Amino acid sequence: MYKWLSLMLGTTLAVVALWAAPTAQSAMGTGGAIAGNIKGADGRPIEGVIVSARASDESFTTSVFTDRQGNYIFPSLAAGQYKIWAQAVGFEAGGAEFALGSSRVDRNFTLTELKVAAKILKQMSGAEYLNSLPQSTPADRRMVHVFKNNCTSCHTSSYVLQNRWDEHGWGIMVDLMSKMGSSGAPPNPKNPGNRMTKAYEQELAEYLGRARGATELTLGVLKPLPRPTGEATQVVITEYDLPRTDGQIQPYHGSDWSMGTPSRFVGRAAHDVWPDAEGNVWIADDAVPDRTIAKLDSRTGKVTDYSFKNHEGKTVSTHTAAVDVNGKVWASNRTDRTFILFDPRTEQFTNFMRPEHMPTVGSVLHTDSKGNPWATSENGAIKLDAATGQYTYYEAPPAEGGSICGNECGNWNTYGIAVDRDDNAWITQPGLDRLVKVDGRTGQTTSVLLEALLLQEVTAVDRERRRTIRASGNQAPPGQKAPRRNMAAPNDDVVWAALYTSDRLARIDTKTLRVREYPMTPYTMPYSTAVDRNGVVYISTINQDAIVKFNPTTERFTEYYLPTRGTEIRLVQVDNTTDPPTVWASYNRSNKVARLQFRAP
Repeated sequence: MYKWLSLMLGTTLAVVALWAAPTAQSAMGTGGAIAGNIKGADGRPIEGVIVSARASDESFTTSVFTDRQGNYIFPSLAAGQYKIWAQAVGFEAGGAEFALGSSRVDRNFTLTELKVAAKILKQMSGAEYLNSLPQSTPADRRMVHVFKNNCTSCHTSSYVLQNRWDEHGWGIMVDLMSKMGSSGAPPNPKNPGNRMTKAYEQELAEYLGRARGATELTLGVLKPLPRPTGEATQVVITEYDLPRTDGQIQPYHGSDWSMGTPSRFVGRAAHDVWPDAEGNVWIADDAVPDRTIAKLDSRTGKVTDYSFKNHEGKTVSTHTAAVDVNGKVWASNRTDRTFILFDPRTEQFTNFMRPEHMPTVGSVLHTDSKGNPWATSENGAIKLDAATGQYTYYEAPPAEGGSICGNECGNWNTYGIAVDRDDNAWITQPGLDRLVKVDGRTGQTTSVLLEALLLQEVTAVDRERRRTIRASGNQAPPGQKAPRRNMAAPNDDVVWAALYTSDRLARIDTKTLRVREYPMTPYTMPYSTAVDRNGVVYISTINQDAIVKFNPTTERFTEYYLPTRGTEIRLVQVDNTTDPPTVWASYNRSNKVARLQFRAP
């Protein structure tokens, strides 16, 4: 493709304005529009092509989609020297460079269909890779689920499956991953490895040796997902660069699909994002040195880093940042395992130390209507009274469901947490396939169990491992649902949870505790949920490079594909102050923050 797509994006964000209907401006003044038409070699228009534009003096990228007639049009862009490129899975990319002034510039492209399977594979998302693996027999279909549930704890499937090894090589890789987990730290030679992953190690090595070994997948077996159509093309996506504090440069950032999914080594930064009412987006960072949180001003594009050092002089890292009703930012102190508060007005941090006997503050948090933070905590939830600094811990009920591992496994951990409109906290426990409601008034805890997924491919061996080996959101047998991150509807008695290993969305009635599930596209691995003021749900997918919208009224999903390969979004959030609501997400593999704004049909 074009060499400029492989260059590192700039480190200072240019000036950007909020898009009402979407438009973009810079300090240089308003420019013109870019438009055009895209066809295939047969002369037919191609719908659902992503077209991206970037000015030479800016460090953000704007992307739009072609419609049924193959037409695309950008909102008003700042004057400058632009590079644009058009991409669709299965086609060579097209691109152009030109100056944009105050008038409209038209650029048409003819995309040539690819005829080499290896080139198409590089363009595909993780879900498309899994769709394309051998699975003509129940045994092979089972192994696709085993791989998905145990080999994607720190990366999308496309990152590892774009490589090929024989059975022995895959065995080494699976063993290594079982010992490293999602932290990325060097494996400890004394670590025996995760029991669930090790239980499937030989089967995985044999299957992957056949599926991604000496023989490349052929054109006839590749199964890319359909390109966006209709409503899914009515979106404008802005991807902001998130500069690192240590000067490290990510040479490839996922913008050029022909290069495959990029490494996360220096691409990992933003974990969560949360918009406030002032036009800022607050970013939690659990990887970059000397950054505790960051602020992205969506009106100017400026990124400001804030570092909080604890009593040992260490910069605290954070997993989640949430804005409370008072506009203050709460974050999870991953170094000391406490709550920290950042006041945007004074730009000062407050660290709320825990009593020694109190369980630790976990990675994920939310706030209630009074501005008190709640977080996951070992085998339950923990709350801080913001006025008094008092911590309260709520332990989840004992394990249920007939698992003999259950209580012998001790701490089952929690991952997601949400607070409903009655100030009740809801935590997820992926390894137990359950949510737990914590009554905000009485402290009573109530379990909501999810029934096991009835897959035809699930064997007696899988059921036994589910019963006897501790599962989690990152390592689970086929049939596990693994509720990951959840969110409560702001104006309804409903909590929505992403069921990570079963490709489903769950709706939980907060009054009756009744659960209803909605199947999503297979192998997409939904990770988190957000709900706008209208009750519409947005879901991030680790394995698809997409944000998925679910309309509860029509019960229809709409998939908004993203312009970057290897997004690995940990949290999607909604800004309800705009009309229509704006969706924000952070890319955990490629140092970017994305904004989705929706065009009128």
